[in-house]
Amino acid sequence: MADWSEGYVTEVDYTYGFYREMAPVSMRYALHASGHEAPPIDKFTYCELGYGQGAGLNLLAAANPQGDFWGTDFNPAHAAGAEQLAHACGLKNLHVFDDGFEQFAERKLPKFDYITLHGVYSWVGAENCRHIVSFIQKHLKVGGAVYISYNTLPGWTHALPMRGLLSQYVEYQTAPADTIAARLDGALKLLGDLTEIPGSYFKQTPQLAERIKGLQGQNRNYLAHEYLNRHWTPVFFSQMVDELSNAKLSFAAHSNPLNCIDALNHAKELQAVLDRISNPIFKEVVRDLGINQAFRRDIFVRGPRKLSRQDHAAALLDTCYALVTERGQCSMRIKTLVTEVQLQANIYEPLLDAFASQPQTGRSLLELPSVAEGGGAARLMQALVVLTGAGYIQPCVPAPLAAQAREGVERFNAHTIARNARGADTEFGYLASPLLASGMVQPRIAQLFLRETQANPGDDVPTQARAIWALLRSAGQALVKDGKGIEGEEANLAEMTLRLAEWQRAQLPLLKQLAIC
Repeated sequence: MADWSEGYVTEVDYTYGFYREMAPVSMRYALHASGHEAPPIDKFTYCELGYGQGAGLNLLAAANPQGDFWGTDFNPAHAAGAEQLAHACGLKNLHVFDDGFEQFAERKLPKFDYITLHGVYSWVGAENCRHIVSFIQKHLKVGGAVYISYNTLPGWTHALPMRGLLSQYVEYQTAPADTIAARLDGALKLLGDLTEIPGSYFKQTPQLAERIKGLQGQNRNYLAHEYLNRHWTPVFFSQMVDELSNAKLSFAAHSNPLNCIDALNHAKELQAVLDRISNPIFKEVVRDLGINQAFRRDIFVRGPRKLSRQDHAAALLDTCYALVTERGQCSMRIKTLVTEVQLQANIYEPLLDAFASQPQTGRSLLELPSVAEGGGAARLMQALVVLTGAGYIQPCVPAPLAAQAREGVERFNAHTIARNARGADTEFGYLASPLLASGMVQPRIAQLFLRETQANPGDDVPTQARAIWALLRSAGQALVKDGKGIEGEEANLAEMTLRLAEWQRAQLPLLKQLAIC
């Protein structure tokens, strides 16, 4: 009998996740930030290849009723769960399948404005990669965009033996009846032992120490899908360019717009080297070597077209932006690819203050005195890209589109919160925003805070905290602080009250501003 899984781990479900870079509004903004035209946002078609649990695809469909969403994941359990979620949320614009990529390509499908795949390309083997490229060649519109994330060289080079040890331990040293978690625990124990043996590869490769240490606390389902598949192929950026050129794709942008500002991402020595390279593809290869890149999130376009200087400015200045990080948490030091950068407070603080009051267009910010004194439109455009890339603000969709999305978002968020309140085995830590046409991180405890705050708005914080603690206690759960479970009802209740009060002070106003609640 043929192995339908083709070496991909199917014994355990993939973790629930959402990646905001895959949202059409984010892809469009990244292209605009890099100076390229982008597919439409008012009406579009979207396809995700290998959607995993499908929660992220459902979230996007709920937040973008003007879009027509399609996707396939060849694990039938994933497809069943995604379809069940779409039905529960009343989504009519989502179509999910459990086809392989070759089979899916043969269906009668629309031409797509956006095609996305997160990590999939690194784990499915050469034959399926060819099927993916063929699918894109057949079903992507001219001018359409592809988001693709993948493991890259050179960043994974030193870790190849680590991955080999994990997968071969599971293959040769465990029994089929063992759980995935038990197999991985044994493999990680062996890996840890080898790091202490003088002369071993792992002892002589000190940069692996933190990565190996980090594996211990990772979700075992995630580790299985990350490391135990038969196929696991990191590639150089130039290889990806060559393969996707068969679908007439060209590299257009990094999915994080911050990465298009070289001065913030490169040591001056690396920038001096890059300045001597004229070929943009080879420049990316050298750049990856210069920062030891291990994972890329790229946007390719079928027929990319550059914006004029005037249209580029209009695309950034006419966009409306909303604050998505609590104002007090917006540090003037931000992390980039290889370092930390100190932002100029006289430029960035007034912008963040304006966003804290309400969403703002770039053009409305031109009237701020600090903008006029700090370089005008050109400096403002860069600042908007930096704040977006840093995760402090996000682009919004036009008000009419946000209004259309409210009903679907309310259903999706209500279902997600109710599911997490029931204590589902795997939580989905995101809620949808109609304003962002995307999602925002809200872990389970925050969703319980929102549920209680909305259900009993007249109760004081201690009363609400007692209700939330009772829910956790009935499920045999407790709060965790500094990596350790809090013991005792009184201590848990006191900590719950503090956290709820802080959440209502800092997070609840943001959620209201983003129309999440």
